[in-house]
Amino acid sequence: MVRTGISFNMYGEGYNLYGPDCYKKIREHGYSCVDFALGNTDTPVYNSPHSEAKSILLREKARADAEGIEIWQVHGPWRWPPRDLASEDRAERMEKMKRSIEFCGILGCKNWVIHPIMPHGIEDIGTGRERSTRDMNLEFMSGLLKTAKDNDVTICFENMPMPEFSLASPKDVLEFVRTVEDDNFKICLDTGHVSVFDGADPAQSVRELADEISVLHVHDNKAGKDLHLMPYLGFIDWAEFSKALKDVGFGGVLSLETCYPPMPSMELFDELCAVQGKIARKIADSASG
Repeated sequence: MVRTGISFNMYGEGYNLYGPDCYKKIREHGYSCVDFALGNTDTPVYNSPHSEAKSILLREKARADAEGIEIWQVHGPWRWPPRDLASEDRAERMEKMKRSIEFCGILGCKNWVIHPIMPHGIEDIGTGRERSTRDMNLEFMSGLLKTAKDNDVTICFENMPMPEFSLASPKDVLEFVRTVEDDNFKICLDTGHVSVFDGADPAQSVRELADEISVLHVHDNKAGKDLHLMPYLGFIDWAEFSKALKDVGFGGVLSLETCYPPMPSMELFDELCAVQGKIARKIADSASG
């Protein structure tokens, strides 16, 4: 059976929106899994001694375990705008990412989601720098594999919503993952990112990437923008997406990565989360074999 999960960012950066009841609310809204947020490296967990960071993470895991919520995937470091060209910047990212993988292991999580590095920015197609982008990513991601293996973690390389970036489309990501060719290096398929590309279809991407997909980021889109909408608020064909997941035998987690502006009250936000949980369950049930 395909289970459902939700990004922690939906419940407030820093895990504070519901406080210690966060995982209780996630369970009440119908989810059994969470995508844990470790994207921001300017947080105590990254800037504390290892023993303190471990205590923070084990506290979160204990809270999740108490509510029957599995930390199914962890989102690794990401900064905007990208700063990856200088060797010292890449070295800083490498150190933070290795630490994030270790954090993933502490949380008992097997799936660590990461974006490609972008040494020449988000528009390198047609500049003659595509090969450089690929080679730098190959060196960088390969450099993370030992840490991933030591912590029993799979690196999940995510497709991006940037049509002019050479490692953004599902096709480019699939080719890159097959070049790395390692059991600890798979794909995070992001449905909203797929649909930024003209004519691209998340269901088709599921069928093309198939066994290389380890985890999902699920959200809707429209007008070719990266909007992170709740399913059925955009133009993605969710019935066809569910069918594709079922056809390829996907047995993981339908993990939502949606975001919304602040609601007028916590009561309304709570109702929105509950409705979204029911929608996720409907899609997951249709995708289950």
